[in-house]
Amino acid sequence: MSNTPSTNAAHMTAVAERYVQALNQGDLDAVMALFAADACVEDPVGSEPRRGTEAIRGFFQRVTSTPMTVVHDGEPRAVANEVAFGLKLSFTRDGKHTTLSVIDHFRFNADGDIVAMRAFFGPQNIHVA
Repeated sequence: MSNTPSTNAAHMTAVAERYVQALNQGDLDAVMALFAADACVEDPVGSEPRRGTEAIRGFFQRVTSTPMTVVHDGEPRAVANEVAFGLKLSFTRDGKHTTLSVIDHFRFNADGDIVAMRAFFGPQNIHVA
C-alpha cells in the first residue's frame, strides 16, 4: 500500500479531528477546506446527496449556524482511503436540547481531500430532552 495522504491513517484521523473542531467553532470555511471541489455529502444516509462545493456549502452553512458541542464517540477507524468515526452532537433548537449520535464516514482522494461523506443515523439516534 502506498503512503499517499489518502491512505495515511494519521492524515485521515487528523482530518476527522479538524472536522470536529470546525463544527464546534461554527467555522464554515474550515469545514469546506476539508472537501474536494467535486465531493458528495449524504447526510443522513438515504437523503438526497449534495454534490459539489455550492451544494455542500449550503448544507454546512445551515449546520454551522446552530451552535453545538461535538465530541468523538470512540476512536476513528482509518483504513485504505476511508475513515469512520462516531460523534455525539449536542445543540438546542426551538428551546429543546437535542443530542444526536452519528457515525460519519469519509472517503479521500489521492490529495487527501474528502470526496465522499456519509452520516449514519436514524430517528432512534436523536434524543430530545
